[in-house]
Amino acid sequence: MRIILRRWWLGALALLIVGCAAQSGNSGAQLKAGMTSDEAVAAMGQPDLKDSVPAPNNNGPAMVRYTWLNAGEAAVFGPDMRVATIVNVGPTPATLSEVAQQEQMKPAFDPIQTPFDYIFYPFKAAFVYFGAGLNCIGGGGCHTPQLPPVVQG
Repeated sequence: MRIILRRWWLGALALLIVGCAAQSGNSGAQLKAGMTSDEAVAAMGQPDLKDSVPAPNNNGPAMVRYTWLNAGEAAVFGPDMRVATIVNVGPTPATLSEVAQQEQMKPAFDPIQTPFDYIFYPFKAAFVYFGAGLNCIGGGGCHTPQLPPVVQG
């Protein structure tokens, strides 16, 4: 019995190691200085934005800039079409909206109001269910009511 258990644990450990190695291999797509535009597109995928920017100190032809919004990076290519600089353009819009939602969902703690919210919540829930029952009896449709949060932030 112990031999079977050991083999099972070793098999599970081997699968875990292989899975972690496979995941870490996919995250290697990064921009590096000196990459050609084709290499950058192969590593990062097609850019979301392509534009040209003036050369530094206005002494030369305009430079091409590729921007990848999901990765939050932009590459400025020199005259030889190799990555001259890599610019971090910030977090993705999805990340920004997630952070804003999390900040809005954090309830503020009021040392007086919060205990009262928790004490009277069962009564509030009872009134919500009572109203849903009246709505069902009155022909407005029967459905499970959505309860409000305990603390109104």
